[in-house]
Amino acid sequence: MQAVILAAGKSSRFYPYNTTHKSLLTVLGKPIIVHTLKSLKKSGIKDVLIVTEPNNYFKPLLEKENLGLNIEYVTLHKPSGMGDALLEAAPFIKSDFYLLHPHHAEFEELRVEMDGKMESDKALILIQEKDSVSNFGVVEAQGDKVLSIIEKPEKGKEKSRFRIIGIYFLPRNFIQTLKETKPEHYSFEKALDRFAKEGRVKAVKTGRKSLSLKYPWDILSLKDFLLDKSEGFVSQKAKISDKARIDGKVIVEDDASVSENAVIKGPAYIGRGVYIGTNALIRNNTSLEEGVKIGAFTEVKNSLISPKSSVHSGFIGDSVIGSSCKIGSLFNTSNVRLDRENVKVSVGAEKVDTSLRSLGAILGNNVMVGGNVSIMPGIIVGNNVNIGPSTTVMKNISSDTVFYTKFQEVVEKNKE
Repeated sequence: MQAVILAAGKSSRFYPYNTTHKSLLTVLGKPIIVHTLKSLKKSGIKDVLIVTEPNNYFKPLLEKENLGLNIEYVTLHKPSGMGDALLEAAPFIKSDFYLLHPHHAEFEELRVEMDGKMESDKALILIQEKDSVSNFGVVEAQGDKVLSIIEKPEKGKEKSRFRIIGIYFLPRNFIQTLKETKPEHYSFEKALDRFAKEGRVKAVKTGRKSLSLKYPWDILSLKDFLLDKSEGFVSQKAKISDKARIDGKVIVEDDASVSENAVIKGPAYIGRGVYIGTNALIRNNTSLEEGVKIGAFTEVKNSLISPKSSVHSGFIGDSVIGSSCKIGSLFNTSNVRLDRENVKVSVGAEKVDTSLRSLGAILGNNVMVGGNVSIMPGIIVGNNVNIGPSTTVMKNISSDTVFYTKFQEVVEKNKE
């Protein structure tokens, strides 16, 4: 069996982590796509075709991983939808195949459900019932028979509550239907809709955990999934103070250092070369990637801090911090609205309801933060940003900018 991974295309909604492909983001010490490839291998798939852009970042990275898979690469020079990507890969597809995106680290679990539904010459679509589906492809089905496929229906006019997860099993002859479909951004979805109207598509409904990576805060859910699947261990090459405390399922990699009275409550991941200062508290599904430094008395809760970032002190909750950030003392991410409503995030011109009651800040790469800075819930800070001291950030900050609060200095003679 062969798997085709679509790893080309832009991800504007994934800003500020869209300067490279989003599946190259590091979670639990590995790029996301590596977790997906390991899941494919565990499910029994050995032949993988990856569709990438011309600047193929994947090949040199994956060659170092020694995954034991037969990986081929296809270059898509002008990404314009799943249909074009699949047609580019078509000459290398040898048989019926799985089609997925590179963030589907849950593939192994979901394939079990799909394999039991296979029929000769029929496609399978994995779907899941959700309250809000307007941002996804939607399936109209009768039992397991797919009647139609609607890509991103208008809100309030959805024909069902079943959204497409993004994992498909396709017979090879589907490619001919795709070739006969008018080229456009949604040609894949239109070809699949035609296949469905011919009675050749079955829906596989799942209640299992499925992963989405549409927005930057989706990283938190993916992190939680990987932590839940992992097994705790502490490297013998790590330096753990006798006065530190580690509770629950925690991974501590080589050369990590945990100081006196620091507390780590699992599940948690402490990457290679991470430093955790005195009296720091790391808790609730936190992942500290390689080379991260956490200063004394800092609390980090349910967050991902990317490689080589450092935090002097403060509270980071339900947040994503990019790589090579330097954060000063008394930093605070507010992570819950005062009215306890869902956190909403401005993405371009759209205000997106995250469905999350707790969401802190999204910081891009190379962000420098002065002392005593607070960031309100759901704020996105771009890449290469400097935030001045004693600033409260209440709106998104664009990349390559300086953001600070002006203070008026008053000096008066003391009246006797």
